[in-house]
Amino acid sequence: MNAIWGSAFSIHEQGAKASGMGTAYTAIADDGSAMYYNPAGIAFQPGTHMQMDAEAVIGIFRYFPTTTPPGTTVPEKGYHGSIKPKFIPVAQMSFTKQLSPRLTFGFGLYVPFGLSANFTNFNDGDPKGTKYVGRFAGTRVALQSYWFQPTVAYKLSPNAAVAVGVAWVHTHLFLEQSILNPLDDGLEFGREAASDVFPGADKEQAARSIARLLPEGRSRIAGTSNTPGYSAGFMWKHPGTKTSVGLSWRSPVTHHLKGKASFAFGKDFTLAPFLDDDILDKAFPNQDVSGTFTTPAHYAIGIANSAFWNTTISFDFRLQDFKRFSSVPLNFSQTEEKNPDVRTPAEERLIFDFENSYQIGAGIAKPLSETMTVRTGYMFDRSPVVEKSVGPLFPDANRHSFTVGATKRISNKEFTLFYEAMKFVNRTTAVPENGIKWTNGEYRNFAHVVGMGLRLVLGGSK
Repeated sequence: MNAIWGSAFSIHEQGAKASGMGTAYTAIADDGSAMYYNPAGIAFQPGTHMQMDAEAVIGIFRYFPTTTPPGTTVPEKGYHGSIKPKFIPVAQMSFTKQLSPRLTFGFGLYVPFGLSANFTNFNDGDPKGTKYVGRFAGTRVALQSYWFQPTVAYKLSPNAAVAVGVAWVHTHLFLEQSILNPLDDGLEFGREAASDVFPGADKEQAARSIARLLPEGRSRIAGTSNTPGYSAGFMWKHPGTKTSVGLSWRSPVTHHLKGKASFAFGKDFTLAPFLDDDILDKAFPNQDVSGTFTTPAHYAIGIANSAFWNTTISFDFRLQDFKRFSSVPLNFSQTEEKNPDVRTPAEERLIFDFENSYQIGAGIAKPLSETMTVRTGYMFDRSPVVEKSVGPLFPDANRHSFTVGATKRISNKEFTLFYEAMKFVNRTTAVPENGIKWTNGEYRNFAHVVGMGLRLVLGGSK
């Protein structure tokens, strides 16, 4: 299946307890997931704790194109994004230790940004009419950003605390797509080869013929980066009204990727007798590549109250400035300026022009006994992906999520489960400039998210 998380590639489900409450956890943050939702929450967790949470995402993503190239056969249920295995696992870990009545140390490992999509429904040798039509806009993408975050929280008073964290952020990006689109880059290549392949013919007509007869190529780009990130939080509790307020912030991170670009082409194609055997390999050599992109900052405010019906009710509002993710420049190390046979550009810029995103979460937690608590919640997630950027890399839309969960405490252990039903609003795109990439159409998406958590009290508190 395909997994596209909230807000294009954000992962809001960072703990089983929080996820069961629609991720409305900024003003609660009473377990290890505080490292993500509000690090100030660890100041109110006496003793020593270890925690691990894990989620699995099963996505059902369908694409029905508005138009297709002549001779194309669209599957009855649309093109289906897929991954292997048929779910994506995501895990978080945390450790917290109270060092004094005011000072608490914590360490968290979590993945606030992650994306995996695969619309490769074909083998390279399959007939063109059976292949995914949007393949020239992308076929596979994977992005993971891991935050390794030590954090210090300090109690300003018995009911107020602040926290700061400095993280080492490791990021991996993989991008695959088909190249030599006969209506785009293949046409440009055809214009350059027109005089050699069809001497004396009209250049534009010859270029169109060459573009249609070229082999379809594949490009793969993979890179990694290591960059610092920062987080901070504040929490205030009012015992008289049983109300708490939380604020949290996580910094934007600019990732400077370094990696490799590789290209492959079929050897058995119509124009092969008219071209040098290695002309495409020379034009698109495997090489070093670099790139830059920025993941957004995170701002959150939450309020929670437990004064009524022995029940905790919480609300969150979060903002992410995805406008920072406007484009991704890819810089190639081998260019025509260095070698006249090469056709990779000095820079290829992927333009996305995302908008800012926000999420609204609400949750309820009800203890059924001293050792058992149940939860439910709702989250609305506004997609930052503008219409022109909807496609195989970001088949995204606004979504509504409904969640349930429960925790059982046994001795010094807490076991938590949750389930989330994520319904994407059906989205139809009609962007003229996307017509040559065949990404206009209807996107119908749904995702199931299930998860569990284990928290251990190692000493000092229950």
